[in-house]
Amino acid sequence: MIKPFQMIWELIEFGIQAIFVYVLVIIIFIGVIATIIHKEKNKEVRWVEAIEEAKVEYVKECTRIDGCKLRKDGTIEW
Repeated sequence: MIKPFQMIWELIEFGIQAIFVYVLVIIIFIGVIATIIHKEKNKEVRWVEAIEEAKVEYVKECTRIDGCKLRKDGTIEW
């Protein structure tokens, strides 16, 4: 015997399950994209910090009381 109300109820249940799965997949997808973007931004920050640290290591200061001389060729006499 055909039970139309039972068929409709099963279709509604299937729709609810499908919506749940689709929403779950969308949330996971957004999470993966957010994680990738966050990691890429951190890589840029690390590169900037590494470059700034490298610049600081190569900077020399003149510690002579009478000062350092700047030669014509652009070098500095420490």
